Order: sequence, then structure tokens, then C-alpha cells
Amino acid sequence: MNPLRFITSPVSDLYAAVMAPFKFVFVVGLCAFINWMVSPGVWWVKWVAFGMGIAWFVAWARAAKTLLIIGVVAGIGYFIYKRYGAAAKARYDAWRNEGEAKKPEQAVQYLIEANRSESSATKTMSSAG
Repeated sequence: MNPLRFITSPVSDLYAAVMAPFKFVFVVGLCAFINWMVSPGVWWVKWVAFGMGIAWFVAWARAAKTLLIIGVVAGIGYFIYKRYGAAAKARYDAWRNEGEAKKPEQAVQYLIEANRSESSATKTMSSAG
């Protein structure tokens, strides 16, 4: 099993979807030529076209799934950016650059505490106003 499958699979799915029509035309065209030359009275090439059509549909379905997942991940990223924004990034960068290097656990704890202080400050402002 390829450990990089989660990275390369979307690219190969999209590549297969783009290449499917070309493969379809080549394979069905070649089989139609062979069918015409060998047995012109019996057109078995329709079954080749049917099978290739199924493969084409599956390739496009996989590509649609990949694009849907990319869209969902982009939407989640957009929501997170809108929720926390550039101000939170600036605060985090300022905290990260002060003193010595921080560990990931410290970063998570800092973000949790900053979020708590923001929510309590917002609650006190709304109750005072």
C-alpha cells in the first residue's frame, strides 16, 4: 500500500477523468475497425463501447467526489478564517515570536485561552451595553 495514496489519489482520479474520453475513442475506434474488417455482419463493438462507457462514468464520478471533497475542505478553511481572521493570526504570530521556541501543546493551550478571554470579554460588553 502506498503511504502517499491520500496525496496522489486525487491527482490520479482527475487525470483518469481527463484521459477517459481519449481512451474511449482509441479503444472503441480500434475495436470498431477490427470488427469491420473481421466480421462486418455482427457488431460486437457495441459491447466494448458499453463497457468503456461504464469506465468513463466511474472515472468522472471519482473526479466529482474529489472535487466535492476539495470544495468542502476549502469551505471549512474559509469558515475558520472568517471566524478567527487575521487578528487571531497576528496575535498568534506575536506570541510565537516572543521568547524561546514554543511547542505545539503550548500553541493549542494559548489559542484555547485566547478564545476564552475573547468570549468572556464579548459577554461583559454585551451585558454592560
